Amino acid sequence: MRSLKTNRRLAAALASNRDGIAAVEFAALLPVITLLFFGMLEASDLFTVNRRLANATNSLVDLIAKEPSITEAELDDLIIGVTRIIEPSDTSTVTMKVISVTRASSASDPVLVHWSRDEDGEEPYPDGAVYTNLNDDESLKPGQSLLVAEIGYQYNSGLTGRVFQLPFNFNHQSARWPRKSTKVQLCATSDESTCTS
Repeated sequence: MRSLKTNRRLAAALASNRDGIAAVEFAALLPVITLLFFGMLEASDLFTVNRRLANATNSLVDLIAKEPSITEAELDDLIIGVTRIIEPSDTSTVTMKVISVTRASSASDPVLVHWSRDEDGEEPYPDGAVYTNLNDDESLKPGQSLLVAEIGYQYNSGLTGRVFQLPFNFNHQSARWPRKSTKVQLCATSDESTCTS
């Protein structure tokens, strides 16, 4: 058995030994550094996708607002083109809706759907239905119309998902007043008789 003096000397030698302290400190900080690294990567990825979606939403509604009327085929082509803004991210979960809304002659009248179309060529909101999704209901004055684009996206990053919960759901909305007419008409063909009333 070692004596008490020997044990004290050994304990003092171990306490004063600085070999390996950097490795211990690095091992203690490694999880924090790793979390910060992946957090910055994931946040950067999410910000990039969010910016692309905002650009896509604004571009879609802005392009439609420039025309007095648009055919269904032209609108479908615009939706496909705007989807390219989101790439190279996977676009299989993107949903796009374009809605023309109007308000009758009184500020107390509800906002009604004039026409609507989605990425599948369907009518997501029935004509004449009350539209309650405007970010600012006051922006539509009596007798006016407004174009609204809604884009939804469920994004699943190729990264770890350790910092942000994935999949991440984005929803963007953008609205514009028609520039060349009081209402943008949606037409089945270029023949004006096929346009919405």
